[in-house]
Amino acid sequence: MSISYRYKGFRADGGEVEGRISAADEADAISQLTARRVTPFELRPDAAARRYERRKARPVDRARFLRQISMLARAGAPLLSCFDSLIEDEPCREIAEQARLVRADLRGGSRLSASLMRRMPDLPDYAPRLVELGEATGSLPARLTEISTQMEADLAAAAEIRNALAYPAFLAVAGTAAVFFIFIAVVPRFSALLADSRGDIPALSRMVLTIGEFAGSNALAILGGFVILVLVAARLLSAPGTRQRLTGLAFRLPVVGGFLAAADSARWARITGTALAAGAGLIDALALAERGVQSPRRKAGLAEVRRAVRAGAMLEQALRAHTDIDTMTINLVRTGRLSGDLAGMLLFVAESGEANARNLAKRVTALAEPLAVAFLAGIIGLVVVSLVLAMSSLYDFNIE
Repeated sequence: MSISYRYKGFRADGGEVEGRISAADEADAISQLTARRVTPFELRPDAAARRYERRKARPVDRARFLRQISMLARAGAPLLSCFDSLIEDEPCREIAEQARLVRADLRGGSRLSASLMRRMPDLPDYAPRLVELGEATGSLPARLTEISTQMEADLAAAAEIRNALAYPAFLAVAGTAAVFFIFIAVVPRFSALLADSRGDIPALSRMVLTIGEFAGSNALAILGGFVILVLVAARLLSAPGTRQRLTGLAFRLPVVGGFLAAADSARWARITGTALAAGAGLIDALALAERGVQSPRRKAGLAEVRRAVRAGAMLEQALRAHTDIDTMTINLVRTGRLSGDLAGMLLFVAESGEANARNLAKRVTALAEPLAVAFLAGIIGLVVVSLVLAMSSLYDFNIE
């Protein structure tokens, strides 16, 4: 299969030339240009000729790409060969373009960590730093594997939350639509039947009928207002400050907050343990793990932990004083420090925390579905009861 390349180069007479060429790979393209007495100084696949499955990269695409790089590096392939192998068949256009820039940086003598930070800004904050540790200690393949593993764990945790809330969210949308239909199509008919007897019906029925009359008369305005509300909410959610406040609120919710806190603790422990195992100092490892924490409150507490440890405090004492991390984790950290294997103990804490987060996700699923059903059934039941009361209040039933 031939690939279309765009090139820029110098002719034998020193003039500059550019154009397209079809070749099996880059080496073949360079050979063809050399045969034409053209010395290329820029050669890249023609984006217009290449068809990609996706234009924008998803988090799963980034995790997959790093996993592929780590597997090739562990097999002993040079970094440039790793990028050469993957770019050709990369299905995501954004990843392919960023990878070409990284490859160009590597050919120019840049370090992978610096290039990833500059060319792939959407990677987690801890990724370039762990790559830098791998470069310094000669353990780059292992660090790349650990980065991809952590990214996959983060994706799995997010997927568990989405899966847990997907069905309740569907029920909420369907129930809201059903309630809206009842108010604009059903309740107004009862309101017309009971127009002359409005004073004889219960207050609850009068309230429901009034809401139904308003909804039936202003259905389009209500729908338009709802659409505007959704657009405004989407705009606000795109702001980093809003997302940060909502994240902090989510950590304070019952059940869901427990799941998020468990996942956050596991992420902190894994990054800290991985950095220590890679040869980083404790202060550097804490600073690195601090960037991977999602809870704003916990991130601020971990910053205080880092300052306290720098000032001479023991890690477990600083964690107890400045964070809400559970006592069992703090005791395990103390055991790891005393045994001289803090990195191994933190990785054990991470595995335990991830298992705990999975169990809490199951609890979220188990609670969310019946709560959503009960809430919607309560609203619809309230409307039905109010209509029945309105109709029955107009008649006197004498049961002998």
